[in-house]
Amino acid sequence: MKNIFDFKFEHFISKTVVKVLYAVFVAISAVTCAVGFFLNLRVSFLVSLAFIFGFYIVLLLLRVLLEDRVVKFEMAEDIKEIRKKLAAVREMSAVREMSAVAEMSAVAETPAVGEMSAVGKTSAASVVSGYEIQPRANLSNANLSGTNLVGANLSNADLSNADLSDANLSSALLSNANLTGANLTGANLTGANLTGANLTGANLTRTLLNLVKLTGATMPDGTIHDA
Repeated sequence: MKNIFDFKFEHFISKTVVKVLYAVFVAISAVTCAVGFFLNLRVSFLVSLAFIFGFYIVLLLLRVLLEDRVVKFEMAEDIKEIRKKLAAVREMSAVREMSAVAEMSAVAETPAVGEMSAVGKTSAASVVSGYEIQPRANLSNANLSGTNLVGANLSNADLSNADLSDANLSSALLSNANLTGANLTGANLTGANLTGANLTGANLTRTLLNLVKLTGATMPDGTIHDA
């Protein structure tokens, strides 16, 4: 009953109406045929049979017509259902795409280990080999051999006697760092800032020092680097 007042026509009642009307028509036809058969018997038995056959043909044609209508109604309902499913699929695809984009953005915005700004723009500490890499860090005697510390901010850090052999410290900020006795064998310090750093007794064998800033730094032999 509520479907009758569905002004948006979201629900079809045509199939139900067709079934009811067809049932009523069949019942009326059966009664009419029975009455007509007995009335026409007075005229001729063949006329009675012809009367019944005529009603049968009419009923058959009506059935074919109604089935055609019902098939179209069912097609309309199927198309509507398909559209709903397609809309749901598009919505799910859009949500997945947005999630994927968000994940990619998050990954892209997360700096890799050791890829902090050379001027210390990143204040949060990174953890490398179990050690916190940050300004004023206490890394005395730390084993950081072969680690990736590109662009790390270790200004004013205590790296005395630390093992930094073969470590990548290119573009790292090591201003005023304490590197006394540190092992920098084979380390890459290209473009690093060692202004005011203390390198007394440090091992610089095979250390790459291209474009390194050493102004005011204390060299392994105890001398102060002027420029």
